[in-house]
Amino acid sequence: MTPDRSAGVRSAPASRPRRLRAVARVPDARLWPVLGGLSLLLGWLGLTWALGADTFPGPGDTLAFLGREAQRGAIWGHVGITLWRVLVAFALALLLGAPLGWWLGHSPRLAAFAAPWLAVGLTLPRILILLAAYLIVGLNEWAIILAITLILLPTVAVQVREGVRGLNPRLYEMASAFRLSPAATLRSVTLPQLTPTLLGTARVTLSLAWKMVVFGEVFGRSSGVGYMIAFYFQQFEMRGILAYGLVMTLVLSALDGVLALLSARSVAWQTPARPALETE
Repeated sequence: MTPDRSAGVRSAPASRPRRLRAVARVPDARLWPVLGGLSLLLGWLGLTWALGADTFPGPGDTLAFLGREAQRGAIWGHVGITLWRVLVAFALALLLGAPLGWWLGHSPRLAAFAAPWLAVGLTLPRILILLAAYLIVGLNEWAIILAITLILLPTVAVQVREGVRGLNPRLYEMASAFRLSPAATLRSVTLPQLTPTLLGTARVTLSLAWKMVVFGEVFGRSSGVGYMIAFYFQQFEMRGILAYGLVMTLVLSALDGVLALLSARSVAWQTPARPALETE
């Protein structure tokens, strides 16, 4: 059988602009984050130039201070204990908040009952919860972890509740028509839709957790990044404040990058398939 060569000849010119546009998009995906990082660095240098190196040290002075702290071994213990507090509170908030959000998304009566609790939890000043936990539980590890978990819990529950409410009912009708088992429906219908919401919630929760843990360490702990920031604040040592803030930001940015990568992969199934001519 003789192949129809004319069809391939007609389609080749049309595919070239598409390929050129695809090639042009690849550098943009890598270029803009690099430019964004450079703009951050330029902003830091601009502040140093405007305020003076004594008031706002530049990246070089801050990294030199950070190197001296690392050499004497002072920084890693404080970073480690802060990271432990962040991860424990983060895990507890997700383990408690995700099932609660799932339940709220499926039960209108429970959602109506919990609405005032969630409204209070979202609007209550966070420092009030921290100070109340220190006064009731005491100045110990469990007080700060309990306080941060209570602060994060309403955010997780509301995010997951909205994600559950946004599940596509037509996909469940299709699963029922194909007589999928509950486990298969969960694996093939629910999780692919809900995973982006869960990962997005995890990113927001992690970001909020580390800010609140550092805030709580300033007030009620004798270890951690927040405690060291308060210590150097009392010493009027801006390099110490920036150094401890910088190293914790880099650690949490790495964890957030992992969650962002997982989030991007979780929505890959929603990307329309490329035409066959573009994938040749």
